Amino acid sequence: MKLWDFGRVKDGKVRIGDKVRRRLGLEDGSQVYSTLFRYEQDGSRGHEIVLSTFGPENYRELCNLTFYMIDSPGACSQAAKFLADRNVDILNSVSVSMTCGISMVWKMLVDLSYYGDSTQLMEDFASLRRTSPAALSNVEGLEISHSHISDRYTKGMTGPTAGRIKVKPLRKVTRSPSPISEGSFAIPKDYLDQLEGVKEGTPVMMVGDVDSWVLSMSFLPDDCRLAEVSLEIPDKPGAIHCATEALASQGVNLLAVQSRVVVYGQSMALDLVADLRGAGDLDQVVARTLDSLDGEFKLRSKGPVTF
Repeated sequence: MKLWDFGRVKDGKVRIGDKVRRRLGLEDGSQVYSTLFRYEQDGSRGHEIVLSTFGPENYRELCNLTFYMIDSPGACSQAAKFLADRNVDILNSVSVSMTCGISMVWKMLVDLSYYGDSTQLMEDFASLRRTSPAALSNVEGLEISHSHISDRYTKGMTGPTAGRIKVKPLRKVTRSPSPISEGSFAIPKDYLDQLEGVKEGTPVMMVGDVDSWVLSMSFLPDDCRLAEVSLEIPDKPGAIHCATEALASQGVNLLAVQSRVVVYGQSMALDLVADLRGAGDLDQVVARTLDSLDGEFKLRSKGPVTF
């Protein structure tokens, strides 16, 4: 799941919104490692700073791990002991009861560099359940997958579109971390020297990847006009296409899209963050959009993004 927020460059710093900071563990006093990337595509150029609290020397040993447990006293202790006995370091984690008194899930990012590999850990888990079932009496299952933090720090943007986009890492002179202070990240001076067009007041879009505990900062054009629009749309195939096509036909550039079912089979909420530079007034854009759609599409809310 991804979270987004917006800010501006001020005195060489970017303030990170509380919602994003809390979810990624970017508290005041925490130290973050960063990499600067430059992207080029069809004559356009953009920059991204990737932030994480994890040091580069351990990227390849970081794994996503999930315990499935009975919701009862001692469940978390059993799971934590299984890892402690094997020198597996629990880093960021979140545990939540799925059904009170019945089941719970504990998702975590772990460091295997003091232990070994994920295959051996799975084998140890299965063996312990067979030979000493009481040790894991409240732990039902374990899943492990490799973290993608290493890819984000070494390759930048990944995925099918990456082949069309030229990526160049613009690395720091030193690999020392930067502190989070008063909710802000101070952009390293050698980054500022390479950020063409970025100046005081430049808008910044921040996207937090909760699954990999990474924060992406991308710098927006100074003349962008950001707005948030929430629509009620029918829960049926093609509804999202109709809404997004109506906006695209007016030159609206969507920066973030989120949909969720309100009443299954009947209605959904479609939340959008859009750049209206090439589209005109927000009220007119929304009015034209709704006019081009049938009565099943309704406005929930709209307004400029303030930051």
